[in-house]
Amino acid sequence: KGGNAIDAAVAAGLTLGVVDGHNSGIGGGCFMLLRLADGRFVAIDGRETAPAGATHDLFVRNGKADTRLSQTGPLAIAVPGELAAFDHAVQRYGRKKLKDLLLPAAELAAEGFVINEEYASRLRSVADDLARFDAARAIFFRDGRPLQAGERLCQPDLAATYRAIAAEGIGWFYRGPFARVTAEWMAENGGLITARDFARY
Repeated sequence: KGGNAIDAAVAAGLTLGVVDGHNSGIGGGCFMLLRLADGRFVAIDGRETAPAGATHDLFVRNGKADTRLSQTGPLAIAVPGELAAFDHAVQRYGRKKLKDLLLPAAELAAEGFVINEEYASRLRSVADDLARFDAARAIFFRDGRPLQAGERLCQPDLAATYRAIAAEGIGWFYRGPFARVTAEWMAENGGLITARDFARY
């Protein structure tokens, strides 16, 4: 549709955020290594960053590191960089608009897809962690248990997020409603990320 390999990579990355969310997604980070048509290489660092309020002993309790705090829950979350990296790559080196790459993935998130046994197994392996959060249960559970192979996973909130970014640009995510709502959730649940952390990414 008139794009180049960089557009295709971003489109694939956004789609992976829908169908392979345990490995990829705009809630996390990424690195991109591009080889341009003239032979130059470009590296884009979209890695997550720690919130400004993080300290060196953030995950230490009673003198010992508590790895669960760094893996699950509000303290485990860093300021996401994938979306900023994708936007930068497309604006500087792509041919398409980010909007054009977001909307097909948004449609897939809304319509859903049938999960396979590998996906179902991943859900089972983290079921106890997912069950701690109302939003995760609403998406990944049915009848009190994780989705099983052959069942459809629909992600309407992710679809709405992708569509809002497509309509408003990444400012909606980093400096607008998404950042504010995330900061409010963090404050209510013991996390550290603020709207300013998002805006400074």
